Amino acid sequence: MYSIGQLSKKTNISIRTLRFYDEIGLLKPAKVADSGYRYYSNEEISVLRHITALKELGFTLASIKELLFTEKDSQEHRWRAYLDFELATIAEKKKRLNEMEMLLQTARHAFEMKGQVESEDIFLFIKALRSSPDTRERFLAKHFTEQEIDIIKSLPELSTNDPRSMEWAKLIRKIKEHMHEPPSSDNSQHLAAQILSLSMEWFQQDEELIGKYWSMIRPENGKEAKVYGMDADVMDYIDRIVDWYLQHAREEDDDGRKNG
Repeated sequence: MYSIGQLSKKTNISIRTLRFYDEIGLLKPAKVADSGYRYYSNEEISVLRHITALKELGFTLASIKELLFTEKDSQEHRWRAYLDFELATIAEKKKRLNEMEMLLQTARHAFEMKGQVESEDIFLFIKALRSSPDTRERFLAKHFTEQEIDIIKSLPELSTNDPRSMEWAKLIRKIKEHMHEPPSSDNSQHLAAQILSLSMEWFQQDEELIGKYWSMIRPENGKEAKVYGMDADVMDYIDRIVDWYLQHAREEDDDGRKNG
């Protein structure tokens, strides 16, 4: 027989918890002395280990009590019901945590783009995350080939931990900071070179797809951006600096050929 203190040391479960288990009828001591001291046998230790194991599985004390004191004929049904319930609960928690991670990743990248995250942005992110994937699939299938769709799906997304997402977010931040500058400025031309380099890399050198995708994501007059951070002003600035960059690159090539 073990006193409650000895049992606590043996099982690493607090005396307070053992007393609570006694109060709710989950684990009664084998004997209570006239002095009020509780004593436990090896049988109670076995039950306590069972309780601890079930808690690790996520079972509530109420469900553990039902399992322990249910007739053997009914235990199989209860075990199946409780296990199925716990699995369903875990699946729902995982789904919720996954959504929260994606939302936080999006907010983190958005913060990098703008230096702040507004409430309207958060609701926009939630709406995007919960939108039907079928809508996007239908849109892609309507406008792009299978090969093009594979490339588009490989692009970095703000909701993931893809390092390219942060690279893109920081690039958009720089673009917003220098939009007041003319296309010919060193900053604008440096940004244009970065944009072209990333575009060619991420779109697997498919210049035609780059132009096609760019026209698809351009917002209509007076409408919101189709891709976060890519409003009409940003896209117009990118068009100007890239056009300038390409024009002068061609002129330099022509001059090189003439001099050659």
